[in-house]
Amino acid sequence: MDDQPTRLWLVRRGDREVACLVRLVPYGIEVDIASNGIVLLTRSFDTDSDALAWADTKRRAKEAQGWRPVELAPSDLDLPAS
Repeated sequence: MDDQPTRLWLVRRGDREVACLVRLVPYGIEVDIASNGIVLLTRSFDTDSDALAWADTKRRAKEAQGWRPVELAPSDLDLPAS
């Protein structure tokens, strides 16, 4: 059961973007942090609350560094299959 990733948030600074992607995997929940489409960091969690809390901490850290949140339209949340 490999789920397609869902984008939780997107931040931008200049011409760079950082996104947080989450998906269900057989052993729990995986969260990726990707910069301009390249995954830089992946963490696995047993619970959705742990995964969402970690993702929120990463987003707040980026915003504290001057990254600005990008409003996501509902169609932006689900990524196309690659």
